[in-house]
Amino acid sequence: MAEIPKVPRSRRLLQWAAFLVVLLIGGQFTLWVLPYLEGRPPSVPRPPGVEAFLPINSFLALRHLFATGRVDPVHPAGLAIFLGILVMSFALPRSFCSHLCPVGLLSELLGRTGVRLFGGNLRLPKAADFPLRGIKFLLLGFFTWAIWFQMSAADVADFLDSPYARVVDVKMWLFFARPSNLTLLVLAFLVLASLAIRDFWCRYLCPYGALLGILGIFSPWKITRRESKCTQCLACTQACPARLKVHERTRVTSPECTACQDCVAACPEKGCLALALPGGKAPILRPALGVLLALALYAGVTGLVGLTGGWKTCVTPAEYQRRIPEIQSPLYTHPMGLNPAERGPEKKGRE
Repeated sequence: MAEIPKVPRSRRLLQWAAFLVVLLIGGQFTLWVLPYLEGRPPSVPRPPGVEAFLPINSFLALRHLFATGRVDPVHPAGLAIFLGILVMSFALPRSFCSHLCPVGLLSELLGRTGVRLFGGNLRLPKAADFPLRGIKFLLLGFFTWAIWFQMSAADVADFLDSPYARVVDVKMWLFFARPSNLTLLVLAFLVLASLAIRDFWCRYLCPYGALLGILGIFSPWKITRRESKCTQCLACTQACPARLKVHERTRVTSPECTACQDCVAACPEKGCLALALPGGKAPILRPALGVLLALALYAGVTGLVGLTGGWKTCVTPAEYQRRIPEIQSPLYTHPMGLNPAERGPEKKGRE
């Protein structure tokens, strides 16, 4: 059986802590949604953190911020979280994927389970792996083209204030709480594929990871190898979940690197591998310090936005009480899927 690589303990603890927070948010949001669906007010408040699960809406909100200088008041927490993720993934390349993302944790655990079940993970040949890795960049390109080039600033503002967008978090909850047969089949395929191929979703399909990977290319902190201390044992390369040849590189600049530091944990030579600034003379980060830096940047950005009042939605409980029971109405169909005449009295998305 293939050896299961070591993981920095501090990173794994942070991943589980973040996953627990996600479960708590999901549970509270469920307790908030269900009463509204039954026509009565909830006894718990809506958790703003649920907006972390609306990345496309947050991408639109970022476009809106650049175009108007204003924060989308419907889902401000989503934009704050998105900005925090961008900042931490710039400082430490794609570090959100390996430190806070719940899908990243599940993907890692499924890959490790696959090793235990089958004796190892499947590695696709380069002829298949390279074009498949391009899928996530194509998806990112599509969303970027649609949001930043096809939609005008007015289109984005109308979308963000549309009836659909005002309850998009509830639509997202319904998508997973009451999945269609197709959704179940797709999820089952992703689970099976992740058992066979480590990080299948993250490596091939996640446009969010593609965005953070491109941003991470410009990151100042990167995995750095000191050639004078390297014995070419290949432990780093064998441990790398992104399948990068770490032992051949002085600095890892690939957009596939998630700053997970598994290579650092696997290296037997003290001081050979570390997160470091360019130049070689700058201070290096031990795994625990790298994890703390990523967390501090994320918490700092989201906390700053929260302190300035950009955390709570402008949608009132009375509006939720009116909208959520009728959420299956055509009024709450995705605006891009309707003709203007089909959008009803709120076709412009304005109250």
